[in-house]
Amino acid sequence: MNRWEYWLRADTQYRVHSPFVFDLYRKVLFARLDRTTRKRVCAPARDRRDRRFHELVYKLADHYGLTLLDNDGDIALLEGSGPVARVAVVRRPHRDARAEQRWRDLQADPTYRVSIDMYDAGVLLDNPKLHPQHFLLK
Repeated sequence: MNRWEYWLRADTQYRVHSPFVFDLYRKVLFARLDRTTRKRVCAPARDRRDRRFHELVYKLADHYGLTLLDNDGDIALLEGSGPVARVAVVRRPHRDARAEQRWRDLQADPTYRVSIDMYDAGVLLDNPKLHPQHFLLK
């Protein structure tokens, strides 16, 4: 999927009907960074896309009290004991055919109930209280 197709199909926050995902959208995904998180993000980021990926990882970790288990460069795994047990953040899932196939395979994995695709990053959430859903967000 190219960026233009994605932009036409993606929804804004006002078309998200899941209260959990709407809250996640407003408080985490598109919230401003605080000063301490910004300092943590700037160190490992190489370019703007990497910075967005690291911002997302640290914002999710701070909001849900998750710990970073593994960050192999393309996928960051976070785990905790709150409402969200496990989160996987995927860097640039649409950059090539192989990355898109891996993204589709991760979406089909039954351990993750909710997937959020933001074109430059993808988020997979394991929350047993939610119904399996896939979101495309601008």
